[in-house]
Amino acid sequence: MRQLSLLVLTLILATTIQAQHHHEEELHFSHPLVVESPSPDTKVRFDYFYRRFKSGQRATENTARVEFEYAFRPAFSVEINLPYTFRQVEGDPRVNHADGMDVALKFANFALKEHQILMVYGVEFGLPTGNDSKGIGSSHLIDVAPYFGAGLKKKKVDVVAFSSVNVPTNKRAGDEDATTFGYQLSLLFKPTPSIQPVIELDGRTGLNGLERGNTVINLSPGIKFRPLHSEHWQIGAGVGVPITGRKDFNTRFIASAFYHF
Repeated sequence: MRQLSLLVLTLILATTIQAQHHHEEELHFSHPLVVESPSPDTKVRFDYFYRRFKSGQRATENTARVEFEYAFRPAFSVEINLPYTFRQVEGDPRVNHADGMDVALKFANFALKEHQILMVYGVEFGLPTGNDSKGIGSSHLIDVAPYFGAGLKKKKVDVVAFSSVNVPTNKRAGDEDATTFGYQLSLLFKPTPSIQPVIELDGRTGLNGLERGNTVINLSPGIKFRPLHSEHWQIGAGVGVPITGRKDFNTRFIASAFYHF
């Protein structure tokens, strides 16, 4: 309850602070597939993730996710992610359950907009809507992840980078979930207004416990399209593979559809 109260208070404070800000000129970035966009936006996003695991017991996961983001102002938005996962472990019955829900607050800073640079900061809360016994998310852990990022917008490429620190709270005896330092990088190319190839890196490093010093980095090439040159719809797909010895998965596929209001 303490974490949920903190979330409510943060939402109220964020809205109050932003109400005092003058209107900022928009600097908008096209959304990558894996990495977050630095620009607050109003959109609905539909994702499908497929992940395959080979270490230990072979397993697969199929996740459908709906994301809602609403920009109250050009400099502030709230985002909610609602995933549902189907998990199949070799030799075990297939299980499914709601995965961990995420709520994120995003603040943009336009101080360097004349240089086509957008800075962004905020906090993301991972809520315990999963199921511990089924190995899908968590039914008790609450993750708190403050983050900072920046985007550089050029005529033919958008460069976006993020860093974050994820702190698991409400842990129980025996929980080994570690605090992690996360980092992301995206290069989104714009050869034409309707075709956008993208190369992305996402990774994390454990900061304490048994995961201290352990690093996982994934490489994900992909591509996005604007069907029929639509001003509202974008679709895309990408494949991710680990490039470090330690792995969260062996293969990841993502397909996404975005509708921008």
